[in-house]
Amino acid sequence: MHKYTPTTRIIHWLTALLIFFMFFSGWYMVELDYYSPWYNRLPELHYAFGLVLMLTWLIKIIRLFTGQQKRFPPPVKPFERILSQLIQFLFYVFVTTLVITGYLMMTAEGQPKILFKFIHLPPLTEFSGAVVDTMGWIHEYGAYFLMGFVALHVIGAVKHHFIDQDDTLKRMI
Repeated sequence: MHKYTPTTRIIHWLTALLIFFMFFSGWYMVELDYYSPWYNRLPELHYAFGLVLMLTWLIKIIRLFTGQQKRFPPPVKPFERILSQLIQFLFYVFVTTLVITGYLMMTAEGQPKILFKFIHLPPLTEFSGAVVDTMGWIHEYGAYFLMGFVALHVIGAVKHHFIDQDDTLKRMI
């Protein structure tokens, strides 16, 4: 059995953990009221982990385009190969969209965003309230779609492991 490289596996599992944290922290923080002890802290953590996800995802994309990501033969069945490639493509589209809209919303006032009192994130431009609302809508619903693709990804990995009994899952562990 040929495993993915340690770098590929670390990026995969780090991305998975970050996506889960980002989804659940985002889902939870929009319900916080002003008196919650997490009212200021959780958004700051969400932004910080979002930056880590952005950098990790950038590394993943660079590795993809430079051919450093090891590829294994796709599943034998044509529909599985198409579904696998489609889900992978949608992962790239949705995670990229989420990190971009997240960053743009975070700096939408045209002022640098300061995290933990020492990380200064430069704004790219200033946006109107209507544009920020649209980005927020894309960000929120994109996160829900992404979690649907995560579920399909997990179902596929479990299917390969328990039903097909192949090494697909073992290569990534």
